[in-house]
Amino acid sequence: MMERVLMNGNGMANRVSNSAADGRMRAGFSAVVRAVVLAGLALALQSCGGRYQAPLDDQSAVLERTAPPIYSTTGPSSVGGVADSAPMSSSSTASGATVAPARAIAAGVRVQPADGVNVNVVNDPGGIRRTSIARQPLGGSAPVSPQEPAPAIAPASSPSVSSPAVGAASANAAATQAPAPLVGQSHIVARGETLYSIAWQYSLDYRALALANNLQAPYTIYPDQRLSLNIGGVSNNALQSVPAIPAAPAGTAAVASGQRPAAAEASRRTGNVPSRVIEDIAWQWPVEGRVLRTFSGSAATTSRGIDIGARRGDPVYAAADGDVVYSGRGIQGQGDLIIIRHSARHLSAYSHNSSMLVSEGARIRAGDKIAEVGTDSRGSELLHFEVRVDGAPVDPARYLPAR
Repeated sequence: MMERVLMNGNGMANRVSNSAADGRMRAGFSAVVRAVVLAGLALALQSCGGRYQAPLDDQSAVLERTAPPIYSTTGPSSVGGVADSAPMSSSSTASGATVAPARAIAAGVRVQPADGVNVNVVNDPGGIRRTSIARQPLGGSAPVSPQEPAPAIAPASSPSVSSPAVGAASANAAATQAPAPLVGQSHIVARGETLYSIAWQYSLDYRALALANNLQAPYTIYPDQRLSLNIGGVSNNALQSVPAIPAAPAGTAAVASGQRPAAAEASRRTGNVPSRVIEDIAWQWPVEGRVLRTFSGSAATTSRGIDIGARRGDPVYAAADGDVVYSGRGIQGQGDLIIIRHSARHLSAYSHNSSMLVSEGARIRAGDKIAEVGTDSRGSELLHFEVRVDGAPVDPARYLPAR
């Protein structure tokens, strides 16, 4: 508190309190401050009043709503059970950009792309598309014509032995189909090969192979001889006139047939053996065991027959009467192989043997022991058995008796 000295008329000094004066000063100061604050608020409200926004829930009439890029369902039964929203179609936004239509990307699901984004879909206009590719072979020859992609292969069903009716149809189809001519291809004869084993490698009729190369009786072939594999010019009538071709390994004289190996006869199968007569030939199973792999006529496979499981060393029997026309291991992937001719049109083969008891030219009967079971390239103990008619592979289940 401040004091002030006043001189009265008598010359006395009186101390007078200045409380009233201080109150008036404070009141005036407060009034000035209030005026300044109110002026500032007025200016602030004036500057931002035009930009005032209501709460979010009240902006439905002001804000522009656009469809975001989201995944949505196409029905109440779709993924996750979410109800379907309204279908989206191609339209224009406020800015003039075109919104692409929704694309179905899965069962019950579609995608709505963002503005200006083009979703490429295979085979849709403007989408990603697979086109044919022209391939230029080595050597500067003419380019290969583009081909359409191969159709998808359906998954294979569980293996099972074909029924006689189904087997008959497939066998007849394979037997009547002439193999495609191997134009321009040839084979160099190796020592130990026979005309039968060479024709077997390429699924050709051995008679047609002999005629295509102008071979004459006794149809001897020699090591390093070049044989043409183009049998396209051989007619069916010409095949009927070919006599029985002896089984002679390359470079050797014809082997006289009719000799029945004693070991094969002594170890032949005995008892009541089931058989089936097909095309005048009585067939029986070559080994006891279950079928591990059924027949496949695909050109992509090199072994078109059946695999029969057995133990190593089990006997392998001739499936029908005939002559041994090849006994060796000259065909890659077949191991020790035996081929038997049962008629001019019918051949059978027995692969992956651990030992062979017969050789070319031997005459055998159905049930004679010709070999013992071995293992294939994967180490599995089995016999691979094939039947060929006119050089074409057929399903052996068509010929073997039902079990």
